[in-house]
Amino acid sequence: MSDDLIRESLEELYQDAPCGYIFTRPDGTFVRFNRTFLQWTGYDADHVTGKRFQDLLTIPGRIFYENQYVPLLHMQGAVTEISFDLRCSDGRRLPVLVNSTMRRSNAGQSTIIASTIFDASERERYEHELRAARERAEQLAAIVTSASDAIVRARIDGTIETWNKGAEALFGYSARDATGLSLWQVIPVFQHDADRESVVRELQSGRPVYLDGQGQSADERLIDISIGLMPHAGLLGELVAVSAIMRDISQRRELERLQQEFIAMTSHELRHPLTNIKGQAQMMRRRERYSEQAIDSIVDQVDHLNRLIDDLLLASLIEADRFSVHLESINLTTTVRRITEQMQTGEHAIHLELPTDEVIVRGDEKRLDQALANLISNGAKYAPLGKDVVVRVWATADEASVSVIDQGIGIPPERIPKLFTRFYRAEESASFAQGLGLGLYITDQIVRAHGGSISVQSDVGVGSSFTIALPRVVTSR
Repeated sequence: MSDDLIRESLEELYQDAPCGYIFTRPDGTFVRFNRTFLQWTGYDADHVTGKRFQDLLTIPGRIFYENQYVPLLHMQGAVTEISFDLRCSDGRRLPVLVNSTMRRSNAGQSTIIASTIFDASERERYEHELRAARERAEQLAAIVTSASDAIVRARIDGTIETWNKGAEALFGYSARDATGLSLWQVIPVFQHDADRESVVRELQSGRPVYLDGQGQSADERLIDISIGLMPHAGLLGELVAVSAIMRDISQRRELERLQQEFIAMTSHELRHPLTNIKGQAQMMRRRERYSEQAIDSIVDQVDHLNRLIDDLLLASLIEADRFSVHLESINLTTTVRRITEQMQTGEHAIHLELPTDEVIVRGDEKRLDQALANLISNGAKYAPLGKDVVVRVWATADEASVSVIDQGIGIPPERIPKLFTRFYRAEESASFAQGLGLGLYITDQIVRAHGGSISVQSDVGVGSSFTIALPRVVTSR
């Protein structure tokens, strides 16, 4: 091959190389450049000729080139893999990697800078994606670490590798103590070989496993939990690890228990008056006549059913946050007297203790009637036969109060905080006192809606006192 042909081939290789080649003077002025460099930047040869390399850089790059890059090049003779951003003719920013060598004369003077330039767009995009992936992984790790759910990773043999704060709170083991334990020890439902092998087969097929069970805490308590097991596969698709996400469902289980009890209790409470009504009606049909006593019994039972239904509807309104009161000025003394007269029965005498002056409050008369009737009915329900119930109205300068005092069985101190819970009925009274466990719950909600409060004092075997306190409206005479 002739020298001319070799030179032509080398020139073609230089011009169309997969990287940019530039030659500049020590001050950065272009001496020569290849076509690849021009194609990347979009400039023509006339535009670049006479310009300096740093003139094509962004401002930060120009400052770094003049104050760091060139001095380092003079000192070392070569600099490699330095990132710059070129400003292209259309305004685009082109990330590049620059490798430069300083050529010197025989006298040691700097004569020319030879630089190789690589397009770093793909590398920058990869690094950006890598940084974003790392940030996402760090964020996910932070979420897992601080999550309230227990999130645990274990090897296929069950050995625990990671243990987050949610697991610490749920089971009582610190991360240090839990690491190395068996996951199957923490979840007793998997302690039997057959159960564990069945779960592992599901995970090996790539399917997660969900179930409710019990976990065992560090102090050997059993905790109701929901369990989700997620498989982690290796490069060949084999099962290498398991992630377990566990959540305390004790409250859910308690709610389910309460719902079941409520359904049973409601069925009983509604069936009893219906049976009574049906029996009275059948008796009237057989005798082909009716008695005042039978009619009164039917009316009483229908009224009882209506009260039960009203309580259920009101409780549903409260739970749906749709309960409201319509306030107006009410004489509390008059209201209490009227309700008490309506509720007088032969079984219990209700004694009134009323102040001589009017006691005015802002209230919803219908709802206050309901609250007072619940308390008086409650006092009569738990008082022994023949024992009196006292209803007392009293007031201070800015508060009006009504106390309902009975001589009943009393309430154990540990049960008092639960009295105003929906569907709660004390075990001591459930056998003889009817109701859905909604009366005190509804009364408390009505009083709260009026800006008031309700309190309880009770001695077992002596009796109880329930007191409603409402803001008082002081009228000027």
